[in-house]
Amino acid sequence: MDQLVGECRTYSALVDTHDHPYAQLLLTLQGELFIETADADVTLDESRLIYLPPHCQHSFFAKNANQFVVLDIPRSLIHADALARAPACIQQGMDERWRAVRNLIREDLKVGGQAGEGLRHLAGYALSLLPAQPMPLSQQHILDHYDQPLTLEFLAQLEGYTVGYFCKWFKKLTGQTPNAYLQQVRLDRAKDLLAHSDLTILEIAQSVGYEHHASLTRLFRQQEGCSPQQYRQHSRILDKD
Repeated sequence: MDQLVGECRTYSALVDTHDHPYAQLLLTLQGELFIETADADVTLDESRLIYLPPHCQHSFFAKNANQFVVLDIPRSLIHADALARAPACIQQGMDERWRAVRNLIREDLKVGGQAGEGLRHLAGYALSLLPAQPMPLSQQHILDHYDQPLTLEFLAQLEGYTVGYFCKWFKKLTGQTPNAYLQQVRLDRAKDLLAHSDLTILEIAQSVGYEHHASLTRLFRQQEGCSPQQYRQHSRILDKD
């Protein structure tokens, strides 16, 4: 394949295993996709995205309703040699830049821009945001275990740093402190569950790492200016529209 393809896709519970000569970028709109490569087991959800380099064999399946923005990117468009030759998948946490990219791609696809110039520019920008090296262990651990208690001491130990140095290093890397990054991951996952599940606020709070729903409510009021219930109601009104 030598043409850029962009689509909104859904996946089934049937396990499929393959590789392809083009790279693939997947960004979550709804639900989860379980992906296994030779180096990683990934639960792709609202908190992260994944880049699969060319010829990266992977198995994948979904359990529930899902939808993803997917770019199939030909090798000819991958100007960074490190990305074209990456030996393993690259994961990143979703931040405001990536959410903007996802939304712009989705809007471009709605107006029939599957292989248009706009989509090519968006694909190029998305590739420029990807690191040419694997995600640090501490960042990956937060993405994989955001629902569990995490300490700065443990995360710093994963990188072999003192806590003080680790906090400065992590903020330089991600633009956020470790605690702020963890809160963002939990917030993004909770938003996805509020919009696309019927779990109670307490069940959602506990599923993202908070013992009491008050902690989740406080986080939503600080970051979103509303309660979790208000966010749920607003997101479902938007979905209907």
